[in-house]
Amino acid sequence: MKKIILLSVIISLLITSSAFQSNFKFTASFQPVAVIELFTSQGCSSCPSADRLLSQTINEAKKDGRKIFALSFHVDYWNRLGWADPFSANEYSQRQRAYAAQLNDNSVYTPQMIVNGSMQFVGSDEKDLKDALDKSLHTAPTAAFKTLNATLQNNTAPQVKFSLDGNYAGCNINFALVSLSETTSIKRGENGGLTLTNEHVVRQFISIPATAEGLINFKASPLPSGNNTAIVAYLQQSNNLKIIGAAMAELK
Repeated sequence: MKKIILLSVIISLLITSSAFQSNFKFTASFQPVAVIELFTSQGCSSCPSADRLLSQTINEAKKDGRKIFALSFHVDYWNRLGWADPFSANEYSQRQRAYAAQLNDNSVYTPQMIVNGSMQFVGSDEKDLKDALDKSLHTAPTAAFKTLNATLQNNTAPQVKFSLDGNYAGCNINFALVSLSETTSIKRGENGGLTLTNEHVVRQFISIPATAEGLINFKASPLPSGNNTAIVAYLQQSNNLKIIGAAMAELK
């Protein structure tokens, strides 16, 4: 009788262990990601150091294979102070203000980095960035992009097809059309006389409620020139702005 009971216990433990491993494999199939949103301006003298840190992080991630997705949002509230940033838009300033409200910040500033929608710090602070990336890349996501394909329709308007996997309830999908690299000679303002290079500059931005699959059409303008364009897509919870999944596709 004791042998029968012991055998039953062992079988029960094996079944439980097998079920746990199956669930764990499903969750672990989604690689941890880190999405860096840098709010910057070519008119801000403190911003070039943050721009360089973003560039350095992009290059390091390419070498070591970490799933780090970088976005450079150029705000427009510096434009009245001597130099109108050609990549700035009011919608990017409004996006930063939405983060400020969620994160209980009293004001917006540049340069500011926000990682995975939940950790914010001065954009040139290398230690804070490292800490935020380490935390993000050790957090298992609950959703991911199964596919993300970007094409140029009729040589004008970018089009993106996507599909999702996992639990993305209550999320929005953000699609950022980015210029991989832009170099600008600054004529006036705090950075007058400098030549600045900005990477992963957001040129167009679309946000929609998350669906299992879909098709997104960008406008024909503004677009980067040449083979200099990519799409960064990321899943963001609408209630707390936390980012739970991301993918990137270069335009073909």
